[in-house]
Formats: sequence, structure tokens, C-alpha cells
Amino acid sequence: MSFKEKIQHKYALSEQGAKDMIKAFVSVTISDIVLMFPVGMLYFLVKDYMGGTLGGRGGFYLAGSLICLALIAITTYIQYNATFFATYVESGVRRITLAEKLRKIPLSFFGKKDLSDLTSTIMADCATMETVSSHVIPELIGACISTALVALSLFFFDWRMALWVLPVSFLIVGCSGKVQNSLSRKQMKLKMDCADGIQEGLETVRDLRANNAQDDYMKGLDKKIKAVEKHAIVTELGMAVFVASAQMILKLGIATVALTGGILLAKGSIDVLTFFMFLLVVSRIYDPMQISLQNLAAMISANIQSERLDEILSHEIQTGTDQLSHKGYDITFSNVRFSYDRKESVLKDVTFTAKQGEVTALIGPSGGGKTTVSRLAARFWDIEKGKITVGGMDISKINPETLMSLYSIV
Repeated sequence: MSFKEKIQHKYALSEQGAKDMIKAFVSVTISDIVLMFPVGMLYFLVKDYMGGTLGGRGGFYLAGSLICLALIAITTYIQYNATFFATYVESGVRRITLAEKLRKIPLSFFGKKDLSDLTSTIMADCATMETVSSHVIPELIGACISTALVALSLFFFDWRMALWVLPVSFLIVGCSGKVQNSLSRKQMKLKMDCADGIQEGLETVRDLRANNAQDDYMKGLDKKIKAVEKHAIVTELGMAVFVASAQMILKLGIATVALTGGILLAKGSIDVLTFFMFLLVVSRIYDPMQISLQNLAAMISANIQSERLDEILSHEIQTGTDQLSHKGYDITFSNVRFSYDRKESVLKDVTFTAKQGEVTALIGPSGGGKTTVSRLAARFWDIEKGKITVGGMDISKINPETLMSLYSIV
């Protein structure tokens, strides 16, 4: 699987959406690096000033400053389009794609999903992914890449003053992912239980009132709401421990460079200008990371939402030809076997023919499979074994929407 395909499935994107997100990573990285250019200009300005050669290079620094401003404006504009604008376009594509996919997914999928779960996926999860994709993911990934590149450059410039705290911060952030992912999954489950309770209460409000059961039902729902609230606090606390630790260690980078540089300067191992340059860079290098780390929880939590969206987008759909070649309308079941949960069979070796122009009655006890037969004939589900034909056509090879043009269900 290519990097683009991994991004596409990880964040439930279209093919174009995955390309746009990769562009967003690159644009944010470049934008963060360009913001370091003025630091470089200041370094050379001080160097020339201390060397007494500044007088004849005023025009050079003026032009350089204008170029820096232009580059910052251009890269910021490109970054905005690559993150915000592209994300909003993708958000519209995602919602339309979800609607189209739900229209084609077999009904067996809906038998495994509660209405509140699907509603939450289509509405809340889409909104969350829109925010995260525009404000969080590109900024965090770009900040990590740009900070690592600048830190690596400084390491080659003078390894003795290299920012040793950066790998430690990355390690803390990486370790937090597994913990936060576990907390987010449990939080999502509690939210779905709460949403199911609310949905059930709205659907059965007449029965609850008729049986004077409102108070008992609300007590149970109140427990679910409090469980969501309690675990939300635990989740936030768990994330805060990792993020705060990483941010504190990043702050130590300035002190580390100042202390190491002071010792080397006292020994005469480096000059004042190099010491000044490192202090200048280290005061700016952590800014993107500091801001992005605050959104780390949202990014990790988004993995759960994207998995729920991708479950729908990646689900297999029923396909077939749009060309009908039926001869008459006889419906024939031949040795059909079917089960809803792939465990207990509802139908076993069912064989019969419902002939055109005649009335065929299915008679049996409740739960015997009468309704299931009508659903299978219309290909609401696909059978496990056997064959169903309409006018001699195997319905498993016909597009479900085209097949429905032959049916009227009362």
C-alpha cells in the first residue's frame, strides 16, 4: 500500500483528498521553515555589524527583508489553500460519498448498526474530521518535520549544542498515542451508549408515559451521561500528562543551549556570534511544536472517527450488470442457505418456484423465514449458498437498483 493510500484510509479521504493532505503536509513544513529565514538574516546582519562590513550592504539586507516578507506571504497563502480550502472541498466530497455508499451497502450492514451510531458517524464524525483535517493534522505533522529538519541542521553546524531534548519530546508524544487511543475508544463507546439511550427514549416516549416508566428510564440514562462526563475528565487528564511533559522538556531546550553554549563560550570553543545564533534559533524553533502539541489529543482522537468513517467508505457494495435479460418473471430458489449472523441458519436448502401469474403463499410460524425469503428475492441480502433467479437471471449478477425495477413490494 502506497503512502497516499495509507493516508486515504487512515483519515477516510477520497483519492484527491489524500493528495491534498500530502500537499498540506509539505506546505506547512515549508511555511514553518520560511519563518526561520528572518532569523538567518538577523544572524548575518549582526555578523557584518560586528565585522565592520555592514555599511556597504544595507541594500542587500533591505532586499533580503523584502524577499523574506514576500516568501512568508506566498507560503502562508499556499498553506491556507492546501489546508483550509482543500479540506472544506474534501468535506463536501466525503458527505456525498458517504450518502452514495450508504445507498449501495447491503442491508446486512445496517442490521449491525444502531441508528444513533450511524447518525453520529454521518454528522458528528464528519464535522470532527473537517476541523481536525484543517486545523490539527497538517500543522502537527508539518511542525514535527520542520522542527526536526532545523534541529538536524543545527546538529551538523555544532553537535555540542544540538537540541538533545527534541528526540525525548518526540518519544513522549509517540508513547502518548497508544494510551490516548485506548482512552478515546472507551470514550467513544460511552458516547454511543449515551446516544443510544437518548434515541431509544425519544422513540419510546409514548410507551414510557403509558407505563409511567419515565423516572426509571431517566435514572438509567443519567448514569450513562455521568459515565461520559467522568471518563471525559480521565481522558483529558491522561492527555495533559503527556502533552505537558513534552512541552516542559521542549522549554528545557532553551536552557540547555544557553548552559552548554555558556560553558563552550567560556572555554573559547565557540565565538559569541555562534552562541547568539543558537540562542536566536532555539527561541523560535519550538514555536510550531508548542502550538501543535496542544492539538495532539484532537489528532489522536480523530483516529477513532476516521476508522468509523472508513468502515462505511471501505465496505463492500453489491454490484452487477445493468442489463436485464429475463424471460418472464418466475422467481426460483435453488438449495438456498442464509443466516443473518453467519452462525445460525435461517434458511437451509430452500427450493421452490413462484410462477408468474400465480399466487405463491409462504406459510409458517413467526421467525420461520417468510420475510427473509422476500428480502433475499429482492437481493436486500446476498445468500451464502445456492441460487436465486428471476426470469432465469441470477440475481447475484444484477445491479440491485436495476433488479428492483422488476419488483413491487407491498
